[in-house]
Amino acid sequence: MDLRFYLSLFLRRLPLFLFLLLLGTAAGVTLALVLPPRYVAEATLIVESEQIPGELAASTVRTAATEQLQIIQQRILTREKLLEMANRLKIHEPGPGQPPATLTADERVEDLRSRIEIVTTGGQMRKQQADATIVTVSFSASTSALSAAVTNEVVTMILDENVKMRTSVSGQTLDFFTREVERLDQELAKRGAEILAFRQQHNEALPDSLEFRREQQVSLQERLRLLESEEAAVKGLRERFLARHDSSARERRAGGQVPATEAAAQPGPDRTTAFDVELGKYDGQIAELAAQKAELASAMEALRKSIEETPGNTVQLDTLERDYENLRQQYDRAVANRAQAEIGDTIEALSKGQRITVVEQAVAPAEPNSPNRKMIVAAGVAGGLAAGGGLILLLEMLNTSLRRPADLAATLGIATFATLPYMRGPDEIMRRRLLIGLAMGLVLVALPAGLWAVHTYMVPLDLLLNQILRKIGIATFRIGAL
Repeated sequence: MDLRFYLSLFLRRLPLFLFLLLLGTAAGVTLALVLPPRYVAEATLIVESEQIPGELAASTVRTAATEQLQIIQQRILTREKLLEMANRLKIHEPGPGQPPATLTADERVEDLRSRIEIVTTGGQMRKQQADATIVTVSFSASTSALSAAVTNEVVTMILDENVKMRTSVSGQTLDFFTREVERLDQELAKRGAEILAFRQQHNEALPDSLEFRREQQVSLQERLRLLESEEAAVKGLRERFLARHDSSARERRAGGQVPATEAAAQPGPDRTTAFDVELGKYDGQIAELAAQKAELASAMEALRKSIEETPGNTVQLDTLERDYENLRQQYDRAVANRAQAEIGDTIEALSKGQRITVVEQAVAPAEPNSPNRKMIVAAGVAGGLAAGGGLILLLEMLNTSLRRPADLAATLGIATFATLPYMRGPDEIMRRRLLIGLAMGLVLVALPAGLWAVHTYMVPLDLLLNQILRKIGIATFRIGAL
């Protein structure tokens, strides 16, 4: 390897290398001097478990701490809340001597989301014990006071959202079970009225009186048999009475005597004989027995119908009572759940459930967190070195001209006796040096001055870098990363 040749090539390209090195260095130094300081204030929060043992009185809010924090973070980082906070705290208003920021609403929201950092640690189960859930909130701003103010405002929003979320869930749970108890109470009253109306409508054919009606039916059948026996006996007496009367009348006619009954009956229709009285007595008993039998038959028919209707009524009544019992069990459970919901709502109202408390408020930092100016200068120098070396390497790789005797022998196949270098005249050397000086001056003066002017009179460089990187699809530029 001909090191002397490569060294000569490097020295030949040295002005270009120095130009790029100075360009990167100037850009790094300018950014390090111009970029505003960023202060980061931090606040620490902790998620505390329930203050009352769950076996004694449990809260109705069962959201896990990590899930709850994720929900809260999404709610407080909404567009409306961020814009309202930015306007109220004047986050994007320019400082003294700075140009007004020309950020759209979307850019302001995106900028706030990139500067607000909420980190959750812990909350994992290890050996049947859960690690404490710690939340760190921070905000990056150009002043320490603004950084602390916004951080504490975000902490306040987290605490308020946590209370609102838990009380809202417990309140909704209580409202649900209260409405459920009222609904079931109305449904129970309705079903109770249906059962009462059914019992009143089928009072004579209900299952609870079935045995009594069957016994009553047997008793009526026995009474009917007795009435039939008594009726048969009275009819027998009447037949015998008529038979004795007819026999006595025939005997008297045969002896030439007229029975007193006939004689008494002949004078007129208004005269009642003893025969009529006695016969009417028997007929009255028979009619009375017939009426009693008809009454018993009617009662027995009514009993028969009620007994036949009882199985169907039993099925319907059992269905109604079963539905009523199911509703009553649901009502009892709803009442118990409402009582538990009332306890849970009271626990959340008194902040005795799971809660987020502030361990350490954010205070205004005494020293800026970023930018790391030494790192920015080092990055500019490294970028200049890489750009200069890369450009020299690229130019030499693209250059295919013959530059040394070995190239002539290898390309043309001829041997050289001597070589003469290219000799520049004084005017050419002067023009070259003037061009290099102008380029160096441009790098050392114009570039820093231009960057300073853009930062001061147009838009801050950190916001400009953020806009450029967002437009080309790269993550937001974070000064704290440098």
